[in-house]
Order: sequence, then C-alpha cells, then structure tokens
Amino acid sequence: MKVLQILTELGPGGAERVALDLSERLLARSHAVSLISLKSPPENKSIEDSFLAMGIVPEFLHMDSLRDFSRIFTLRHLIRKIGPDIIHSHLMHPNLVSRLASAGLGIPLLNTVHISERRKNKGVFFWLDGVTFPLCTACNAVSFASARFHEQAVGLPAGTIDVIYNGVDPVPCPEKEVLAEYRRKWGLEECSKIIGSIGRLDWQKGFDNLLRLLPEISAKLPPSERWGLVILGEGGRRAELEKLAAKAPENLLVRLPGFLPDASRMNWLFDVFVMPSRYEGYGLSLAEAMTTGVPVVVNPVDSLPEICRFYRNHILTDFESPERRSETAQRIVDFARRGRIEPQVISSRREMGDRYIKLYDKLLR
Repeated sequence: MKVLQILTELGPGGAERVALDLSERLLARSHAVSLISLKSPPENKSIEDSFLAMGIVPEFLHMDSLRDFSRIFTLRHLIRKIGPDIIHSHLMHPNLVSRLASAGLGIPLLNTVHISERRKNKGVFFWLDGVTFPLCTACNAVSFASARFHEQAVGLPAGTIDVIYNGVDPVPCPEKEVLAEYRRKWGLEECSKIIGSIGRLDWQKGFDNLLRLLPEISAKLPPSERWGLVILGEGGRRAELEKLAAKAPENLLVRLPGFLPDASRMNWLFDVFVMPSRYEGYGLSLAEAMTTGVPVVVNPVDSLPEICRFYRNHILTDFESPERRSETAQRIVDFARRGRIEPQVISSRREMGDRYIKLYDKLLR
C-alpha cells in the first residue's frame, strides 16, 4: 500500500508528530509513504530531518498564504505523479485543499481533525468544510471531544466522525546526572520544587494565564522555599510571555528555555505538570506527562478531561476565571507535593498506527 500524507507544515507540532509516528509504523509494515507540506520548509528542521532519516523526502508546495490558491492545481499534479493508494490529510487547511485537489481521481481520502478550532474568524473555514465534506471518503478525529465539536461547527450529524486516539509511548527516565545538568543549566539548583509545562508559545496554550498566577503561587509557598517554573517550547508569543515572566516574585524562578527536541523527558524533572490550554484536540504533551506518573493540573477544556479520566493523578481547575486564581494556584502548589504514581499509557504509537492501517484497508475495500 502506498500512502500519501498531507500536512500544513513541518514545524514541531502535534499533528506533525502523529504523521511522523504513523509513517514509521507504515514503513515497519512494508508500506510506502510519501509526504507533502502545503507551506515552505520551516526554520526548525527537527520534524523534516526525522522524515528524511526514514527515507521520506517531503514535497513543499510553498502555499504560504490564501493568495496561493492556484497551488491546489500543483497539488493535484503531485498526487497524480505520486499515484498513492490512499491520501491521508491532517488539519483544517490540508483537509480542505486535499478534497478539491483529489476530486474525481478515484483515490480514497481520509481527513483527520486534530484540534477543536476556537480561534476567531474561522467561520468561513467551517462553512467550506461543510460544503466540501462529501468529497472525502472518511473523516476521523483524535478525541471524542474534538469529533463532536467539529460535527457541530460544520453541521454534521453526531457520530459522523470516528475517533482514533493519538499514540504515545512511555517516556524513559533520563539518568540523574542528565536531570541535574538541566537544573544547573537553567539555574534551578536551589529550587525545592519545579512546576513544568510543554507546548508552543501560542495563545491557544494559555501560558499567559499561568504566568499571571505567579503572585498567587508565590503567596502559597513556604517562606523558606524557592520554586522554579519552566515552560518548554517556542512560538510567536515569546515576547509577551517574557514580559510576564520578568514580573515573577523573588521566590519563583521562571525559565523559558525554548524548543527542546526531547522535551517530554523533562517531565521527570518536574514535580507537577501544568496544562492551561484554552482549547485542545488531544493534548500530546499531557499524554506524555502521564506516562511518567507526574501529577498534572489541567484546564478543563475540550479533550483534556477526556484524556485525564484515564489517570488518577490529576485535577481539573479553571485557569481563565479571575475569581478562581487563588484556588488554581493552591492546587498547583498542592499537587507539586503529591508525588508520582504508576505511569499510564492511553494508546501506544503502535496501536495508533495499526488502527489507521486497518482503516486504510477498509477504505480500499
């Protein structure tokens, strides 16, 4: 079987990692994989390099704005040139353009919804999604919450979109010396506890709400202790977050080290993992944290309560309510003292890959 995957871009994001893991499983089962990115090559080459290491050379359409609509014809030409048995697109823009580009070619098309898109001014995309939905052979989402959200937004009957959870394997614990080195590198040697989070520095991830809690968190720490807060990731909101971090009280050391290829391993450094996202399709970084047994404090939006129901060491709390700031801060501090439990894996990368391959076989039949 020859599978063509289509993505918006190849930056370090959740959908890109899922496509990477799926490609690895396809190759392991002797299937062929091709890859197209709608946008130009990204500055961060980690995902692209991982595909290249597997022998998958991406095609880039350089479709970097809506004015490049004519590139859909280029995409159609590439699809014909590649000649896949199955086309699998990920995220809103690839789902839309893949429907138009593959129409009439007789190739089964699977669209995957990775996110509960809550940004403003997206109504036209949901309208287009509804109009073009009959052009895809099947559609799935990465969580039940995301599936139901998309059905309502597009106007589809409930149950139209199936669900395949993203795959995450247990995150191995680094050597103690490695964790100690990161403590030294980030100047956190004296910290009694470390609050941690991982994700793009984007409005969606809600890190601004977490940093606005610094005074409340500070007030709940023992007088003799100093704690650290680490947010791993990179993105367009860095300047705003750095300004908020600069206002941290003296008993809180805030670090924004940037992108780390093996960021999930730092969950073994954290005493509590915090996910203040405003919306999420799945929450890969949360699922990875759960495989380390670390306590997690999570904003109860979209898929996050759904994922947390598999895990005892969690608490849901509202990061956006000004009236609950003190309560949320207290829960973060309390959970940082709670300690680890037995790790939990919801769906492994292998299980995810095999479920997609089973779906491909069904579509081909």
